[in-house]
Amino acid sequence: MRYMNRFDGKGELYAKARPNYAAALFEYLKADPVLPAGSVFADVGAGTGIFSAQLLDCGYKVFAVEPNADMRRKAEEALSQREGFTSVDGDDAAMGLPDRSVDVVTAAQAFHWFDAAAFQRECRRVLKPGGKVILVYNSRDKAAPCTRALAELYRRYNPEFHEFSNGMTHEKCLVFYKDGCEVFRADNTQTYDRQGWLDRTLSSSYSLKEGDAGFTEYRQEIDRLFDRYSADGRIAVPTETVAYIGSV
Repeated sequence: MRYMNRFDGKGELYAKARPNYAAALFEYLKADPVLPAGSVFADVGAGTGIFSAQLLDCGYKVFAVEPNADMRRKAEEALSQREGFTSVDGDDAAMGLPDRSVDVVTAAQAFHWFDAAAFQRECRRVLKPGGKVILVYNSRDKAAPCTRALAELYRRYNPEFHEFSNGMTHEKCLVFYKDGCEVFRADNTQTYDRQGWLDRTLSSSYSLKEGDAGFTEYRQEIDRLFDRYSADGRIAVPTETVAYIGSV
């Protein structure tokens, strides 16, 4: 998994700042007769457990598979007492789960870090017959002025940044599936106060961290973006939750 060290030291901020996924997606999953409560999910690249927690809320059993120790520890702190939760030190190419042991494999805000071919092979190994893979993104509207301005800020301070979600596209998700897939979309627009905007911006894998060269100026520019695009003390970031659901 290529992001392995990008989130070192960011577990607490990530857990605090990253948004949930649209509630409509989970209502949709619960309405599927082949996914009753108790169905087993492997949430790969689970991070601090944001998506895993929402799956647990549906009554599903969840293996939260995460290679980064800092992120995995935050998930364990938040969810270890929840019924159905199991933390696993694994990744996209080696989930650490038995053959044919799960009903669904999910990857929320993570697929862009994976080796797609290795992940596909591992999904086929761990899925029960008829099992599905769900790739999920909280996708920002790239045309929104605040999002365009934030992307430019990231580019100025980190030349490795090209696009949000490491340049993942709708087309790259579609071709992952064997025979096409279903695409589910739901509005998930986020609004932040000044501190929330700062925390969300700093939680990015491409963001500078306190102590990095240029951080003071970078921090000031984040504030200026908030001043430019906020209204009544809050900034709205147009976002939708997009889920790709199919067989591999």
